[in-house]
Amino acid sequence: MKVLAFNASPRKENSVSEIILNQFLDGVSQAGAEVEKHYITDLDIKGCVGCFNCWLKTPGKCVQRDDMNWILPKIAEADILYLGTPIYHYNIVHYLQRMRERTLPLAMPEMYIKDGETHHPSRQRNVDQITVLAAVCGFPDLVNFNQAKGLFPGAVHIFLPASFILYDEEGRKHLWGFMEAVKAAGRMLAETREVTDSIRSMLIVDYPDDVKERIVRKYNEYSSSIITEK
Repeated sequence: MKVLAFNASPRKENSVSEIILNQFLDGVSQAGAEVEKHYITDLDIKGCVGCFNCWLKTPGKCVQRDDMNWILPKIAEADILYLGTPIYHYNIVHYLQRMRERTLPLAMPEMYIKDGETHHPSRQRNVDQITVLAAVCGFPDLVNFNQAKGLFPGAVHIFLPASFILYDEEGRKHLWGFMEAVKAAGRMLAETREVTDSIRSMLIVDYPDDVKERIVRKYNEYSSSIITEK
């Protein structure tokens, strides 16, 4: 079992995305999976130029020469592809989107229709690859993940709103069940390629209104105390 993980946060090791990613990797490691992790902001990934040479002239190969030359084969071989991202302005960060656009060589140019939706066939040998999308945001509402969910509809979703409370002792206590579920999901996917419904439901945190109000109040008090110019 090969697990390929990417952290798209520009904060890298200091990000909440990193905390959740490491928790997931602890789970897959317990199951004996082979793990490889990268920070996307450390990689040289140019934007897709829309030339379609990877379909028409050099099938399966991009004409650009950067780190995607070695990333694409690793993506194709991975059993589990983990993508961690913060949500900026209701969307995944552009670092992840740019890498995602450059995976076009892994698709074939033909089209087919399945369940009323049109797709491109995959060049990947591992067509049963599992994608895990772990997204975090500052607002305490799940609506912030709608765009990310739409971009990766078939992924296992890990969504944590108001993720900054993981830096707080009280917040960590509140999210203990979520963090344990993240580790359990990693272990289950590595062992059985499945996540139970009970664990899956715990991977998306939905705060009740009273908790949202408490989060907002504490955040406003904190931000007001550290602003240097008012």
